[in-house]
Amino acid sequence: MNIELATASETEPLEVLDLQVLAGPSSGKSFLSLRFLLRNERKTKHLQIPTLTWFDASQLQRFSQELAVAQYPEICQVDLIDAGLRLTGSVRRLAGRWTTGRTVRIEPLTASANQFASFTIHASHKDVKTYAGKLNNRLWEVFTRG
Repeated sequence: MNIELATASETEPLEVLDLQVLAGPSSGKSFLSLRFLLRNERKTKHLQIPTLTWFDASQLQRFSQELAVAQYPEICQVDLIDAGLRLTGSVRRLAGRWTTGRTVRIEPLTASANQFASFTIHASHKDVKTYAGKLNNRLWEVFTRG
């Protein structure tokens, strides 16, 4: 996958190497943790998005699939209420031309208890499709393990 992630605190884009999905109970409910393994020129690190419910995870999966096949001027948006996230995806525009690239803005909902700095992900439609398949596989693995 050739996916780049840009945050307010990083001066250069981070390459997304992989994603992890981990399950963990919290106060009687089953929650999911989604972490991106990132790399820049100097080091490797993780970025974890707020904890997801299974419903949020299914919404994220649907959003990823829709974004992979979106055409200009379509915009995909989903609010993951339980996680307190808003995802907004669009077809990318570079140098005044529409490309096959995709941009996803991830930001906290205003009413969310979990506030964080918004960040952006840039990828091609093929890489978003690959990511959506990988997310589906990882969610299925966690679901079947219990």
